[in-house]
Amino acid sequence: MIYYILNNNNADGRPPIHWGGAMIAFALVLVGAVLVVYLVSTADFGQPATSTVPRTPGPCAPFCPATPVPPR
Repeated sequence: MIYYILNNNNADGRPPIHWGGAMIAFALVLVGAVLVVYLVSTADFGQPATSTVPRTPGPCAPFCPATPVPPR
């Protein structure tokens, strides 16, 4: 039965599916989507990047990056 279905020896009148063409079409759609994602991610829209890090008032201690050691 599986051999009968895989060989398209069915008598229902439907044309066989051309998997090669379907794979090529899928590959083209996939490559196009990756190209669009690349172009959008590297686009310059003329606006400076905004930081999403919240700023808090006051000193950053004890979490200050690269704090110099005070002289003794």
